[in-house]
This record gives sequence, structure tokens and C-alpha cells, in this order.
Amino acid sequence: MNEKMGFSLLELTFVIAVLSILAMFAIPEYTKTHREAKVAVLNDLRGKLTSAVDTLKTASNIESRKQTINGQSYVQYDVRQYYQVAGKLLHPSEICHILGLTTAQLVEGEAVSSIDGMYTCKFENFKTSWIKMNKLESTDCALSYIASYSNESITTVDIKLVGDCLE
Repeated sequence: MNEKMGFSLLELTFVIAVLSILAMFAIPEYTKTHREAKVAVLNDLRGKLTSAVDTLKTASNIESRKQTINGQSYVQYDVRQYYQVAGKLLHPSEICHILGLTTAQLVEGEAVSSIDGMYTCKFENFKTSWIKMNKLESTDCALSYIASYSNESITTVDIKLVGDCLE
């Protein structure tokens, strides 16, 4: 009844070597896939923002949905909320507000975390805003909203991923 229990040092070394080789390939793939998933979320936000801008542009053609407060133009996008516009397009201070990431429009130059803490939103100036996903491996990836003006009305907006994003 003299049975040998356990593993030899050679067997353990072999198992550790095999696991190390597997980890060498698996960890970078996991990190890449994880990052791609986060960039896909930003792409999803881009689609939602584009849709919201188009819907708001349509709503701005309906007189009953327009409102002027303190000299600023606002349009009712849904039954709950008015959003600031410049002409018929969304004002850059409203990008996170219209997506439901913040409860109010942004203040110029101030970065704000979203309600759930997953995003950071910033209204840079009267024509540029961006949204970054927190804890994204590349901090240079952001969803930008750039408005082009004629007089005080926005004529076009460019909504795109900028920086070090995988596309």
C-alpha cells in the first residue's frame, strides 16, 4: 500500500510552462477585445446622438415645440425636456444631456462625469464638445461633436470618433 501521492517537480514545471504560454497569447487578445467593446459603445453613442440631432432638427420645424428663454432658443425633443439649439441643430453644450448622461446642459470648459460614472463629458467652447468613456485603455479616444456656424446658427455638425480609436 505504498502509493505515490502528488505531482513531481517536472510535471508541475511543465504545467506552469504551458499555462504561461497560453497566457502570453490570451491576455493581449482579451485586452484588445475589451477595448474594442468599449469603442463599440462609443460608436453606439455616436449613432444615438446622430439620431437625436436629426429628430431635434425635425422638431425645430414645429412652432409649438420652440421656446426662447433668456435670448436662447430651445426646442422640445421629447415630452419631458427642451434642448438648446443654435439655428435648428443641437447646441454643443447639450450632447450629454440629450443622451441622458447628464441631467442638465454642460458648462463651458468644465468636464462632468455622467450620472452612472461611466463617461466624462466636456463642452470645450461654442463649437466643440466631446464624450470619453472612463477607464478606456486609450484615453485619447473620444466621441466629438463639432458644429460649424454661419452667423449664430449652426449649419452642420460633425459627429465622429476621434483620437486613438479602433475603427
